[in-house]
Amino acid sequence: MGIYEEFTKAWKTRDITSLAECFTPDWEFHMHSTGAIITLDQWKEFFGNMLKNPAVKNENARLIYENDDIIVMHSIGTFPNGSKDAVMYVGLKRGGKIYKSETGSTPLPNKS
Repeated sequence: MGIYEEFTKAWKTRDITSLAECFTPDWEFHMHSTGAIITLDQWKEFFGNMLKNPAVKNENARLIYENDDIIVMHSIGTFPNGSKDAVMYVGLKRGGKIYKSETGSTPLPNKS
C-alpha cells in the first residue's frame, strides 16, 4: 500500500495516529496562508482536534500523482466554520514517508 492509500484510510477513519505514521519524525507543514512552519507534534494536536469535529470533511479526494519523491492530491475540504475549499496537497517524500507538505486552497462559493 502506498502513502496515498494509507493516508486516505487514516483520514476516513479519523485516526490521527495512523495519519501521523505517513510522515517522517522531522516532517514540516508549510502554511500557504502565513508562511508559518508547523512540526509534526504541533500538527497532531491541532489536526487531531479538527478530526474530532464531525463538521470537518475531506470529500472527492483523488490522487493526482505519486512516485518515490512526491505525492500530489486534491480534495474538497469542509472546515469547522462550514466553509469549503478546493485543496491541493503536495508532499515531498523520503524513505516512503512524507517529510515536507504544503497545501494551496481556493474558497468555494456557498450553495444556497
